[in-house]
Amino acid sequence: MINQKPIVYKKLSELQTEGEAKQVCEEGSQDWSKLPCVTYFEIQNEPSDHGDDKEYSSALAIKADVWGKTSSEVSKLAIQVVYKMQEIGYERTLYLDVVDPNSKQKHKTIRFEKEEFLEEE
Repeated sequence: MINQKPIVYKKLSELQTEGEAKQVCEEGSQDWSKLPCVTYFEIQNEPSDHGDDKEYSSALAIKADVWGKTSSEVSKLAIQVVYKMQEIGYERTLYLDVVDPNSKQKHKTIRFEKEEFLEEE
């Protein structure tokens, strides 16, 4: 099993350091006064390939959400999220707007997937 959260956080937090996002954090711990922001959540981490009674690779999926005040702001930041995730080997498999009529925030969700091969012990 591979713990991808620290790797994903380190890569996405570059957006905060670079001034593209005011906040990058795990979903559920965001401060809504700091927009635009990026939240992420691990949605899959399971064995992908086995041999000789060992797991050789893991199937991983991360959901990243971009939140902001305008559609333009959210789209611009979402593109940067895609680039960052590609840099650590993830492929974008979903990219869509999320509509919440009760919120004044704009929101886009993106799903990323990859297969990670485990190092031999």
